[in-house]
Amino acid sequence: EGEVLTIGVSGGSVTVNGANVSTADVEATNGVIHIIDDVLVPAELNVYETALLTPGTTTLAAAILAAGLDDDLQTAGPFTVFAPVNDGFGALGSYSLDVLLDPANQALLADVLTYHVVADELALADLTNGPLTTLEGGDIEINTALGTVNGVAINTTDVGASNGIIHLIDDVMLESLDIVERAIITEETSTLVSAVVAGDLVDALSSPNGPYTVFAPVNAAFEALGTDRLDVILDPANQALLQKILTYHVVDGAVLAGDLTDGLEVATLEGTNVTFDLSDPSMPKVNGANIVATDIVTENGVIHLVDGVLTENLDIVDVATVEGFSTLVSLVELQGLTATLRGDNGGAGYTVFAPTNDAFAALPSVPSNLTDVLLYHVVAATVGSGDLTDGQVVNTAFAGHSFTVNIDGSVTITDEGGNTVNVTVTDVAASNGLIHVVDAVLIPTP
Repeated sequence: EGEVLTIGVSGGSVTVNGANVSTADVEATNGVIHIIDDVLVPAELNVYETALLTPGTTTLAAAILAAGLDDDLQTAGPFTVFAPVNDGFGALGSYSLDVLLDPANQALLADVLTYHVVADELALADLTNGPLTTLEGGDIEINTALGTVNGVAINTTDVGASNGIIHLIDDVMLESLDIVERAIITEETSTLVSAVVAGDLVDALSSPNGPYTVFAPVNAAFEALGTDRLDVILDPANQALLQKILTYHVVDGAVLAGDLTDGLEVATLEGTNVTFDLSDPSMPKVNGANIVATDIVTENGVIHLVDGVLTENLDIVDVATVEGFSTLVSLVELQGLTATLRGDNGGAGYTVFAPTNDAFAALPSVPSNLTDVLLYHVVAATVGSGDLTDGQVVNTAFAGHSFTVNIDGSVTITDEGGNTVNVTVTDVAASNGLIHVVDAVLIPTP
């Protein structure tokens, strides 16, 4: 290694740099071994070696090796390393740590670690309030009065090394990660990451063109949609719908929790607004979903975790798609009615009595007057179940044609052909109206 060892002989005992030689002259084919009772540590280790041999930073040393930075941090430097202690890595949780140490994420780990290194040798006395540029390229903020870096406590200072200096800190700093990267290492947002990938939005949400604010649904929020709905949303054929949902969770600009006020409406990247409810300050809401964690700062914005998937921007066609009315949606598209059912009818909205796929499959043949049949299921107004009465005659969008509502413990509809069908689900909300589900196709008279 090049360093000179000091041999001591006293009273028949031998020491090497103060370590006792307990057994001497163990012969080997290519030399001799002397066994000592301690580890010899060079007078000056480099920053990587120091981390490796310091009990409190062994996880950092393992991370440096996993990121392929061990050779870099043994060069001449000089470096100042703000070294997270083992408990700091432990605070990330096993999921986040496993993701970071996964060989597939080596570049991400390297970004995190180089964000803790400055290309200069800065002792405590050299630190001043303000930013320092890291090897990663981003800035970290020193507060000398509080003894913090990016708000993280510096608990031990001025640990010397041959190529720099180390300051031990309590936590891992993650501000160098962009929105997608932070979601990747967060267990609660693994489903969201899959959705962002499926929606081809990784580049957009990793862009430095932000900042963006993401109201990120946790895994349980996606699970609450149900497997069938989630499968529809993640189907590659519905990528545009998925993008519409996801961009409704993104706001242009950095909106921190302290910026929110009760009743505030903010435009999303999708183009329509979300609304905040702070009537209970202990549990703020966005569109009725609870904001369960706030102000997760990233390189290009901020993340707030929410316990629901926001879908209030979805129109009748979108909702019918998500709810699995694929035959109805296909026929509406085939007959050129999609644009109509995405409109708001001058603010009045629409109500669709939507036949299930099984209802269409039960028809003996496709009606020749298919457009008329579809319009016969549409009311040019928003009519909730509470607006329906027994014996009510409802005029449909098929001009001059109506059906009759029957309410006797349950809701049924009698069409102009005298057929009675069941209303099985009511008041499925859409941005431009409502859907009520029926178990058979209504047939108007010619």
